[in-house]
Amino acid sequence: MKKRILKLLVLSIAMLGLLVGCSSKEKSKENSNEGSEKVIKVGCEATTPGWIQSGVDCKLTGYDYDVWNEIGKRTGYKIEYKVMEWDGMWAMLQDGRLDSVGEQISISPEREEKYNFSEPYAYNVYCLLAAKDNEKLKSMDDLKSGMSISCETNTSDETIVDAIDKEYGVKLKRTYYDGMSVQDVALGRCDLWPRAETSCNLTVKEVDNLKILGKTNILETNAYPFTKTERGEELNKVVSKAIKEMKDDGTLKELSQKWFSMDISKKPAK
Repeated sequence: MKKRILKLLVLSIAMLGLLVGCSSKEKSKENSNEGSEKVIKVGCEATTPGWIQSGVDCKLTGYDYDVWNEIGKRTGYKIEYKVMEWDGMWAMLQDGRLDSVGEQISISPEREEKYNFSEPYAYNVYCLLAAKDNEKLKSMDDLKSGMSISCETNTSDETIVDAIDKEYGVKLKRTYYDGMSVQDVALGRCDLWPRAETSCNLTVKEVDNLKILGKTNILETNAYPFTKTERGEELNKVVSKAIKEMKDDGTLKELSQKWFSMDISKKPAK
């Protein structure tokens, strides 16, 4: 099992190098398209399985990728992707070098202060992952104060952990990572990993010694952020209109079934 996880860690490092190469190719491609009209520039890390990821051929795939391509077809805009590090995306969005970010972005009060969000295109119930061989964690009722939980920097993870603490009456110990940390949970270095159900379902298939501990009552709403500028507001209207059409005609449902074998296009009933 540990050899399997070590292999995954090595592959992760290799993938990081691959993404740098992919990013360089993407930048060269973008420069050749400068001056093009009706372009929406979308940033992504391309590291979220099922949502948007980059393969050995540097081609992007995933639910977000397919949704944006469909938006492009319906609106006449060329969708131009930029693969980069997480923090860099938000800085580039803020200064206008990007038009939006497309990688399972959740709406949060903090983000709504800075950005306008499109019509939601996905809804996810949050779950907790734990090591399969962790005998102290067999269900959500086993959560106790002091247990460690992964928090990815500059994300909505802190808000999620706050909600879990409140729901279960515990005080979990936040362990911060710059990037994905699920291998540390599998190795027993961290107790818990919070992620949307779609990501959890895929992760337990790809990484050894992981289990879904259970679901929380936290619902993540995914939408695309745009700056509160004239261009941002214009693009937001165009993109939101396309997403509404995709909901109505079943395209979003079809794409979510394709990638996750479940319909995440509609808000679940309470």
